[in-house]
Amino acid sequence: MTAIDFPVFLWAGNPPGSRYDENTMNEGLFQGYFLERIMRHIFTGPSTALGDDSRATRSCNASLHDMTTVEAEHIAYACIQARFAISNKNKWGEADGEFNNRAFYYNIIDFIRDCEDQDWAQGLLKWWNK
Repeated sequence: MTAIDFPVFLWAGNPPGSRYDENTMNEGLFQGYFLERIMRHIFTGPSTALGDDSRATRSCNASLHDMTTVEAEHIAYACIQARFAISNKNKWGEADGEFNNRAFYYNIIDFIRDCEDQDWAQGLLKWWNK
């Protein structure tokens, strides 16, 4: 797997990726269950990852950084963290064998921003900001 490949957990469905269809590849992309839990954990706190109300004793990362909307960069960051979480690595690094985390991050941002189907890209951001 290289940075131009998208892991199955990025797609919606139960099991993860079950909604993947090579004819409509964008459908459900970046809406996977695991990815959504990672986003919540990072930006609104660990106690919200499974949908519970926050039990935090301090402000969440989203509040601390005046984050009011999810953007392509946030999705890409969560994708990197999700991939690292399921890897067999115990130490963060820019590269993981053939896989380059930096390239993966920018590939996701470019994919969302430069997508030919801008309706899909806007719908994705709307979905994250619901």
